[in-house]
Amino acid sequence: MEYVLVMALSGTTMTCLYLLARCLLRKKLSAGTYFLLAKAAVFYYLIPLPFVKNWYRELFSETTLVSRMGTERISLTWTKYLVHANGGLHANGYAVIQTGMAIVWMAGAVVLLIKQLIEYVRITHWFAGYAQIKMTDREKLFIDSLRREYGVRRRVSLIPALNGEPTITFGVFRPVILCGRDMESRETKLLVRHEMVHIKRGDVFWKILLEFTKLLHWWNPFLWKLRKDFEVVCECSCDEKVMRGKTESEVKTYLRLMIEEALDKKSNGPPVKWKAGFGNHIKEINERMENLMRKNKWNRYAAGVLAVVLIFANSMTVFAYRDPVSAVLPEEASEKEIAFVVDNDVVAFTPDSAGGNVMQVYDMADDYELHYENQFIDGEGNVFPVSEDDGIDPHCSHVYVWGEAGNHSTYSDGSCEVRVYRAERCARCGQIVYHEFLRSQTWAVCPH
Repeated sequence: MEYVLVMALSGTTMTCLYLLARCLLRKKLSAGTYFLLAKAAVFYYLIPLPFVKNWYRELFSETTLVSRMGTERISLTWTKYLVHANGGLHANGYAVIQTGMAIVWMAGAVVLLIKQLIEYVRITHWFAGYAQIKMTDREKLFIDSLRREYGVRRRVSLIPALNGEPTITFGVFRPVILCGRDMESRETKLLVRHEMVHIKRGDVFWKILLEFTKLLHWWNPFLWKLRKDFEVVCECSCDEKVMRGKTESEVKTYLRLMIEEALDKKSNGPPVKWKAGFGNHIKEINERMENLMRKNKWNRYAAGVLAVVLIFANSMTVFAYRDPVSAVLPEEASEKEIAFVVDNDVVAFTPDSAGGNVMQVYDMADDYELHYENQFIDGEGNVFPVSEDDGIDPHCSHVYVWGEAGNHSTYSDGSCEVRVYRAERCARCGQIVYHEFLRSQTWAVCPH
């Protein structure tokens, strides 16, 4: 669930950048640039990128700024913290909350998945009527010439509509263009060119990815906004590409076709959700027409640089990825000790390079000497305090050092106990990983 939440954060911030660009630079950027930003948002919603965080850390660690910074700590209260003890697994409160969230999230995803399966069955029945239709020689020559013109290598079929459906494209690996107009008409050539651009760019595939994104992030209102905009910017960018270099007469014919196809879609639209079509709903046609007639946009190189900068800036959200923190206790650990480890914010240090710790040289002996309530002693005898108030660095690439960890407990009768474990400590962030129990020492009256 942690990954899903960070993916939602990355996708949402990219969606916000996209919406901000549309609001502030509406008349400056091309629809193709907006479509690129929208696809980047879909990518961030779908792909977990924790490995990118390590790349950035290695890159930033070489800079003077980062080397002078101390550890950015967070409380374990908001970190998934698992304790392995007595053959079982114990989780802190935040891990329990995440489990509950995961159950609700999966329930919503299952409901949407069932709905998608029902839609798929409907599409299958609808498509069965076109399965046996073969292209004529004239249609093959026409579609093959456009394939070569647009550099499409996949097999493309051009099929006449049986029930007056508007022009649409469906299918990813062997796309099919459905068109109800005369193949020799001027309008048909414009319509099929539009659909060929969809095929060249793989727009149907991106719409399938967007539907899958809905399954993962159904609870995110920003995703629903992105879904609503995606269809419009997809069609606007396709319009720009088809009409590039065309005459004013051809542009007017194209605009008229938009309205005609939108009216056909309203009345005879097929139940295909994963498709690319020429006509939008009537209320979206105005935006497409305004975009097509708009002049003085930024050139594509300047717009491309802006898009790359925004996408790269959004990649900084990978630093929100956090690995679960775990501790391993011996099998004979008491319930009190397990509760102490689970419920408290422990196992945290400032890195050695930050200069925030007081280190002492300690000569290990048979009698365990206590310098701090909770401490770690490495193989060279250096003593490090374990703070109960600080968390750990969630972005650390851990480098562990072996040693011993001692925990001091005081009881109500005035006695105390120090339990010593074989443990590892991260030299960078101070995380402690407990291993086997070594020994304990008790005092009838606590001298510490």
